[in-house]
This record gives sequence, C-alpha cells and structure tokens, in this order.
Amino acid sequence: MGKKGGRNKLKRLAAPRNWDISRKSSRFVFKPRPGPYPISSSYPLGVVVRDLASMAELSREVKYMTKTGKVLVDGKERRTPRFPVGLFNVVGVPAEGSYFRLVPTPKGLALAKVTQEEAKTKLCAISTKTKVKGGHIQYGLHDGRSVVDDGLDLSPGDAVLMEVPSQKVLGNVKLTKGSLGLVLSGERAGQVGKISDVKVGTISREKMVRLSLSGGDAEIPSRLVFPVGTASPMITVGVGAP
Repeated sequence: MGKKGGRNKLKRLAAPRNWDISRKSSRFVFKPRPGPYPISSSYPLGVVVRDLASMAELSREVKYMTKTGKVLVDGKERRTPRFPVGLFNVVGVPAEGSYFRLVPTPKGLALAKVTQEEAKTKLCAISTKTKVKGGHIQYGLHDGRSVVDDGLDLSPGDAVLMEVPSQKVLGNVKLTKGSLGLVLSGERAGQVGKISDVKVGTISREKMVRLSLSGGDAEIPSRLVFPVGTASPMITVGVGAP
C-alpha cells in the first residue's frame, strides 16, 4: 500500500525562505509538527534552540534537552524538537537563565531576549468569538488557545494579556483609535505606531487600520496589525526593545 501521509523530513534548501538558518551546513533540518501555526509563520522548537539561540550545536543535543524537559514553551515543557512555535511564544531554558520571545521583523520571526518575569506573560490576539453551551462567550486566540470569559467585551482583532501557562487573563487592549498597533508583516514588520483610525470593511475592501509610524502614516489591513498596548507595549514586541 502506498504511503498516504506527508514526509517527516525537511531539507534545509526547501525550508521557508524566512527561516533565519544556514542553508548549506547540514542536509536536513527539523520539520515542525502540525499545530496552530502554518510552517511559513513558525519555527520548530529545535531550530529555535540550536540555530537561532545557539544553545546547542548538534541535533542530538537538542533532542536530549527537549526529552529531559529542559526546554519550556510558554511555561510548559515541550518534549519534541518538532513542536511549532510562533508569534509571541516564549522559549525558555531555566537551567541557562535564558528566555526568548518570537517577534516579527521584515525578514520573519526573530528572537528578543526577555526577563524571567516577563516570560510569564503573553499577548494573544482574538481570532474568533462564539457563544457556547450555557450562554457563555468563548474566545479563540491566534495561537490555538481558547478562553471562556463572560466579563470580556472584546471582538476579533482585539488582544488579551495572559499569564502562562495558567491562562489567567491579566488585561486586554482593543484594536481601536488611540491604541498602539504592531505591524506583523511586510517592510514595516516590527514597527509600532499609534492607531489614528480604523475603517470598517466592505464586501470589496477589507477592514483597514491607519497607523502613525516612524516613516509616516500608513494604511494597513487589520489582519496585519496586532494591538499591543495604549501608552506603551504590554510586552517586548521587537528585537532590542527595552
């Protein structure tokens, strides 16, 4: 019988172009398992530990670190180097005192070093809002999580600040005029600006957000803008940010 599943191997030359890895060192690289992120907007945990953070040199070292529970993602042990990590996930190695958050840049996701205290929090964008059994409101988040909270008056596009791994909601920020918005993709990826206007979408035009960025005002689709705070970002959102 023919094989019906996909391949579990990935050659470095075939890896997404936005992966910040060497293409000609070894032949293969870790391939992420199916998860909340597409392969084009995530990294396998093993690539983050070895290629981006340089905390290991060989794949067997990475496998040992993960299988022995030395690597945390959002405060939880992940025991496979193929576990997919994406936007705002925090990868930590407590034994080394190292914690990194994945943040957007024009070339793709990159690592920003954070403190152990900040590693306990995460911003999650709301992707869906539904009513579940009992009349409660359930919010689906961009990283595959879901939270049931009737006290939140939010809509898709807004964001919540969560404590991880407990998923306790600590605060929220809306995608509205006066908030700070982070650009997720394109040449301006990683830039933060004040939202000056939010234009409601139509049948032929999607919802747009007008931002005041360092290079001038820009009008960007709302799906590419992540609200991160009001006076200042609630978490570290860029490489080299305080």
